[in-house]
Amino acid sequence: MDTGVIYSRIKQRRYQILVHSYIYYQRMTSIIDDATFDRWSRELVQLQERHPDIADTVDFAKEFKGFDGTTGFDLPYGLPRIQMIGNNLLSSRRDIV
Repeated sequence: MDTGVIYSRIKQRRYQILVHSYIYYQRMTSIIDDATFDRWSRELVQLQERHPDIADTVDFAKEFKGFDGTTGFDLPYGLPRIQMIGNNLLSSRRDIV
């Protein structure tokens, strides 16, 4: 994988974990199963361990330092942008059902 792909994947996984942690811990619901969250978390942990130099340049580097994938409870999912994305996901899901 080249640097750009690694950077993008780390960013994608961090945002997914933040948004779904917000949905789970603040909105008390879920739109993904635990296995998906766990798979994303394991992938992120591996990417951060294998590419710390890249991981340190991606959004939320400080907040994901030491992230072991077991929980998203202590992540900054209360940020307005994260909440907006989560609320939009929940809203669009209700529109489909």
